[in-house]
Amino acid sequence: MSETTQFRVMDFDCPSCASTVERALSKREGVDEVEVHYSTGRVEIEYDDSVADLATFEQTIENQGYTPQPA
Repeated sequence: MSETTQFRVMDFDCPSCASTVERALSKREGVDEVEVHYSTGRVEIEYDDSVADLATFEQTIENQGYTPQPA
């Protein structure tokens, strides 16, 4: 079933940082769509909850060097 979740990432330094996170999340299995907004730090993920979970998304963002917070 398709779900949507949001995170806030306030430690982006530049638009390229946001793009890096967006690409990494897009590669995760079960992710249908990702939108990352550098100016607001908002990350929105549409995903299949039978395949992906929030912990995976948090870990993916952390692996890129950023700190996710639930929105």
